[in-house]
Amino acid sequence: MSIQILKALFRTHGITISDEKLKVFEQFYILFCQYNSKINLSAIRDREGIWKKHFLDSLLITKFFDLSGNRILDLGSGGGFPALPLSIFYQDIEMVALDSVGKKMKVVQEMADRLNLRLKTIHNRIEMAGQDKRFREQFDTVIARALAPWPVLLEYGLPFVKKGGRFIAYQGPSIKKELLEYKGLEKCLGGEIEDVFSDKIEDMERVFVSVKKIQLCSKKFPRSNGKPRSIPLE
Repeated sequence: MSIQILKALFRTHGITISDEKLKVFEQFYILFCQYNSKINLSAIRDREGIWKKHFLDSLLITKFFDLSGNRILDLGSGGGFPALPLSIFYQDIEMVALDSVGKKMKVVQEMADRLNLRLKTIHNRIEMAGQDKRFREQFDTVIARALAPWPVLLEYGLPFVKKGGRFIAYQGPSIKKELLEYKGLEKCLGGEIEDVFSDKIEDMERVFVSVKKIQLCSKKFPRSNGKPRSIPLE
């Protein structure tokens, strides 16, 4: 796909992106394919799939939220999505990518360094980092892409958000049912649901749920030793 075809792809989905940034995405695509052939960063390996399901999907958030100037934490970043695409799109953000898989974080850091992006990685469990004063309630925005069920996501994400900031979850259509099932759960973690937006890339629906941090989170959250997943909040 040429630069102009790629530009049209993003424009079709309501995202305006410069030729210069698309050139960086091309460099990122090449790097990603090189690393993905050695380390399993993603099962998606075809060019069109990577551009649509990773790059474009990562940037859909920019249609609904202005993240300029934010200090952002990407929880469970894995192969670097959406952390790396957002760091290319916004040149004035400070991005931190957190994941428990060390080899992936090493590769994400190498790609960020080679692309001259303002991104730093953390190799740690979310539960442990969430109790670390260096990270706890230190971020303007916390994001997570298809990481966990809703009760787990709330306990993972909200402890990192500073008061007045927001947690934004990239979810699928099933989140609509979960929001009804766990209505009001965010309040016990200091949050308040702010907005819900949805968009589509072909037949894939992406739902964004934004939770505003209105008060500090109790120090008992996140719980340790895998409890957020094994014994979810109700």
